[in-house]
Amino acid sequence: MVSRRVSAVSRSETVSLSNKVQELKSKGVKVYNFGIGEPDFTTPKGIIDYAFGKASEGYTHYTPSLGFPDLRKRIASHYSSRYSEISEKNLIVTPTKFSINLAIMSICDEGDEILIPEPYYLSYPDICKIYGVKPVTFPSNEDYSINFEKLKQMINPRTRGILLSNPSNPTGKLLSESDIRSLCTICEDNHIFFICDQIYEDLIYKGKLFSPLVVDKDLKYTIILSGFSKSFAMTGWRIGYMVASTEIIAASDTFQQQTITCAPSISQEAAIFALDHFEESEKMRIEFEKRRSIAIEEINKISGIDLIEPDGAFYIFPHYNIDMNSKELCMRILNEKGVSLIPGSVFGSRGENHFRLSYAASESDIREGIRKIGEFFREHQ
Repeated sequence: MVSRRVSAVSRSETVSLSNKVQELKSKGVKVYNFGIGEPDFTTPKGIIDYAFGKASEGYTHYTPSLGFPDLRKRIASHYSSRYSEISEKNLIVTPTKFSINLAIMSICDEGDEILIPEPYYLSYPDICKIYGVKPVTFPSNEDYSINFEKLKQMINPRTRGILLSNPSNPTGKLLSESDIRSLCTICEDNHIFFICDQIYEDLIYKGKLFSPLVVDKDLKYTIILSGFSKSFAMTGWRIGYMVASTEIIAASDTFQQQTITCAPSISQEAAIFALDHFEESEKMRIEFEKRRSIAIEEINKISGIDLIEPDGAFYIFPHYNIDMNSKELCMRILNEKGVSLIPGSVFGSRGENHFRLSYAASESDIREGIRKIGEFFREHQ
């Protein structure tokens, strides 16, 4: 018999759609896959070659649990020049998504609560549940900005923090400087943490990211999560990091030592090289910006769809007016038109009557796939 802890956690809703995509492909069906949550680029060749060379030199062993000192110093230098002065002592290198787990483990006890604005990255609530922490969600405003009235109503003595992504997955929303400053003030006033997931920080097309690091220079209430997955098309390398106070980093290090020990050595070497070659990331950002324009242009041609243009990441999150819930809509579009989308409801109730479309695909696939979505809408209105 499995634990109650496991039974409280949901399987990923995206997996069933992914399985269906593979089933259709195995039958020779052309599928326009807009459900993918990763860059479609291969990791830049220079990064691959450098990592291969390091592996050949013997860098295939355990690393310090906090990560290679050289990598931590480089990340600290990068963040210090970009946002606010931090030290390598404020950093732990960890496999990307695991940083969310470390943050929750380090600040929460069972029964504590984490506030999560909707729509949210679909794994946030279930990661909380794994550790017996209650995810408390609340709807964002119509433009996906923070609904501060709702947020303040949710804070209580068990609240330990606010968790969100900026830019957002799934909406691509970039929070304003004013919103970030307000969140920092709320966290300081209530002695709770602001866990800000900045994994898409290098993929911004409108505006500029304002990080809570600029406000909370002492990292008293701020935890930043980021990594190399989206910026350098390194999802398979599983390499990321957390920025926090030395107390939180020490706690996270304890958990990391007793779980995964350390991040992969070769991936850390690859990350060192990547930090010296940000031009590779910029090339991808420019390409995504072109695709974003095409996706917006094509989706706006479809009657029955409204779109708030995304500021960053590589998703659009259209609202539709067909009388069909988002799971049914996406499954029918997949079966009838061969287009894979993610239902908005998996990102929280605020996401219902939406779907997420990733434009991490070729320009021709974006145009043709969205044309097929338009066919579906014309046939069902």
